[in-house]
Amino acid sequence: MTKRSHSRRAPVVSTLLWTTVLVVLVVACGSSISAVRVGESTLAREEVVNLVAEATGDPVSVDSLDASTAAGVVDRFVRFEALVDLLAEYGVVAEVSDLTSARDRLITAGMDPGDPSLPRFIGWQAALDLVEAGVSGVRTAYEAHSGLLAHDLCTSHILVSYEDDAHAVLHLLKSGEDFGDLARSVSQDPGSGERGGTLGCVSLGRFVPTFERAALGALAAGETVVGPVPSQFGFHVIRIDELRPVEPVAFENLGERLSAALLQVAGLTRIVEVESRFGTWDPVVGRVAPPAGPLAPSLARLGS
Repeated sequence: MTKRSHSRRAPVVSTLLWTTVLVVLVVACGSSISAVRVGESTLAREEVVNLVAEATGDPVSVDSLDASTAAGVVDRFVRFEALVDLLAEYGVVAEVSDLTSARDRLITAGMDPGDPSLPRFIGWQAALDLVEAGVSGVRTAYEAHSGLLAHDLCTSHILVSYEDDAHAVLHLLKSGEDFGDLARSVSQDPGSGERGGTLGCVSLGRFVPTFERAALGALAAGETVVGPVPSQFGFHVIRIDELRPVEPVAFENLGERLSAALLQVAGLTRIVEVESRFGTWDPVVGRVAPPAGPLAPSLARLGS
């Protein structure tokens, strides 16, 4: 395998595919140059607007952006640009042949060659391809940060359907409600709910990536309860029940978890800045979240 140059990427084709200690949040206030920043990569306000327009297929302006849509688009950008930035730090930068191969794969998979998002997706796909190829810098990046992932996850959770309901659960917990009682009364995961939300202790790779990333972020930050954490099942409020460090998984034993591990490391170690109009970066959960709605309707829905 050839060693990649250590030069940082030029203005760049950005990056996509799927998810997952110290992440610093700075809310940028005015400059269009730094509306979103992930390590060395930045987006101006106009570029964020263009991303939202690409994602929705509708013309939009800075002042007419839907907050939830903007946060989701920025969140995707952050997750994959974090991976690109991590790889660049360790000298892994996509070359022309990598980008060409990634483009061919995306078009073969059905992506429209004229899609304005294609250049960005090419960069993200190329980054993931380099990870999966296991080039030398990828191993170095993982081993430099593998301690962040060296935990079994000993957790409980409360699962609800709506993000605002998860905010309401967090409010009730801060008000003194018992986690187990809340899980039994409102959690939509019947198996864990009747046990007070407990999920026991499991190794990494057993939960969905967003759940694992949030739990790892909580462990790194020394926090006990985190949320809202989105997944295909709804929104989770997660409690860390036990600190259980383990030996990091050896690089050669990661197998299919390699991409997930590098995405998690990237999200846990990159500096991220997001202007507040485009969402709020939560460094523990590892997510750009939209503004929370009013608590009253959710509290009523939860019977509180």
